[in-house]
Amino acid sequence: MDIHLPLQAILAGSVNAPIFVDNPLHPQVAITWTGHRFYLAGSPGNTDLIAFARKIFLENFAMSAWQAGIESYIIYYPTEKWSGFIKAMLQQKYPIPSQRSYFSCKANRSEFQAAPEGYSIRSVDAALLAGKWKNLDLLLDDMVSERETVKEFLEKSFGVCLVHGDLILAWCLSEFNTGHRSEVRISVDEGYRRAGFATLLTRAFLEMARKKDVAIIGWHCGSNNTGAIATALKSGFEKVADYPVFIGWFDDAVNIARNGYFAHGRGEYAEALAFYEKSLALGEVPDQVYWATACDAAMIGQSDKAIDYLTQAIAHGFDDLEQIQSSKYLLSLHDTDAWKEIIKTLG
Repeated sequence: MDIHLPLQAILAGSVNAPIFVDNPLHPQVAITWTGHRFYLAGSPGNTDLIAFARKIFLENFAMSAWQAGIESYIIYYPTEKWSGFIKAMLQQKYPIPSQRSYFSCKANRSEFQAAPEGYSIRSVDAALLAGKWKNLDLLLDDMVSERETVKEFLEKSFGVCLVHGDLILAWCLSEFNTGHRSEVRISVDEGYRRAGFATLLTRAFLEMARKKDVAIIGWHCGSNNTGAIATALKSGFEKVADYPVFIGWFDDAVNIARNGYFAHGRGEYAEALAFYEKSLALGEVPDQVYWATACDAAMIGQSDKAIDYLTQAIAHGFDDLEQIQSSKYLLSLHDTDAWKEIIKTLG
């Protein structure tokens, strides 16, 4: 698991994290975590460990993450042999299998570009933080995503940001600096995406890393995150590996609803409906869940149920008439009296 630099940082003592093992003298399995990242290592051959691992996940990791305001998690593991173990460990919690990719770049050459007119690239340092900037609060949040305090980030990490007027519109920060390695964390304000700023800033970050004697920069992202992948490749990173993970949300209702979302994306509408209804029965969920439930009910021919959930979606504030009328998932309802009444009411 060498591509996961947080593990190297934990073992080096630069990140405070608990480590659990099955046997202190001859460990075959190890469990640790930092932030929203939960790591399993070794061999899952001993099924007696499932209950132990579940207890650690729920009573230690999930509790500490929830108290820190972390809503979701990623489970990392070395081989597919762990997949069945993790499903058993989180039985009835419905972790979602996913894929991530790892890219790496050697910071031994500079492709630094100047910022466009009206923009400037700034170091993330004490002088920057002393100013009054829009998005400063978001930048500060990212600075402590790994480090315990902003002060610790300024002492041990580094980063660059792009500013325009009084707005910090993007930043690129180092994470888990260990030895001559670092990982990168990047964020761009929603109003400035797809303008090349991410690539511009990443190249500036690589130049700063080179000057700080960081030899290898790592970049992790979802394997279907085409934007992040394109930025990584344009910035000089090369793909090293694809690997499986499990993702999830600590709130059971939200997590089950997300299972419904992914099932819908696969075209498994009956399964999606079952997840959505289970989610709605558990507690408060985003209003979009009522809408999604109506769509999936309509797709499997349950018109009465679809109308009922559509009515609930509207009652919860989902009243976009254009989207409702144009949805391909609700076409089977268009000839019903209930549908016509809903459209008349919204119109």
